[in-house]
Amino acid sequence: MKTRQLTSERMDDPLIPPDEHKIALAGLARLNRWSRGDAGLWQHLQSEARRITPQPLRVLDIATGSGDLPVRLARRARAAKLPIHFSACDCSSTALETAVQAAAKSQVAIEFFQLDALEDPIPPGFDVITVSLFLHHLSNEQIVKLLAKLAQATSRMILVNDLSRSWWNYGAIFLATRLLSRSAVVHFDGPVSVRAAFTKPELLDLADQAGLKCATVQARFPARWLMTWRHPK
Repeated sequence: MKTRQLTSERMDDPLIPPDEHKIALAGLARLNRWSRGDAGLWQHLQSEARRITPQPLRVLDIATGSGDLPVRLARRARAAKLPIHFSACDCSSTALETAVQAAAKSQVAIEFFQLDALEDPIPPGFDVITVSLFLHHLSNEQIVKLLAKLAQATSRMILVNDLSRSWWNYGAIFLATRLLSRSAVVHFDGPVSVRAAFTKPELLDLADQAGLKCATVQARFPARWLMTWRHPK
């Protein structure tokens, strides 16, 4: 699996019936729990929150999907008694409906709003912007444009959590999607997403094209990496 293969993915299909979309979002949330997608994000968020306390840390999650990651992060912040204010956005009304319900069930305060991150301006005023499992849906040109927009919108840091492309990860995700979800959309989307994902050098090159100098990329088990960029001050 030497080259990235950007393929149209069913999770992005606006014609997916809402009920099928919600089942797919639930399956993706289970995969996120299995892969501990929030753990790497939390390490940075708690460090930033403690650095500026008692001032609250303002966090925006882009393309939030079911909202499972900001919900788990908000629960961690509540347990740690750290003043972190979470917001999250998505272009899908079905995803936002699911996210609002998840936040209410966990009794965490998150501001959700509808936004197309590729076309709409990113609202200012956020210290940290997080993006999870979104970049592999995009072309290289879209990624460069998006990262540049995020760098202008954030005052402190960008955190990008996504899949790593390799044959091992392809096999792992193929099995995990079938063990953890009954959604045909997830069964299709997971392996295709790995084929559309990035290697570390590819991602660093895209970050450099977007002007995100000194970005770093760390491997995160299983099957993921975390890119971190800190705003120069």
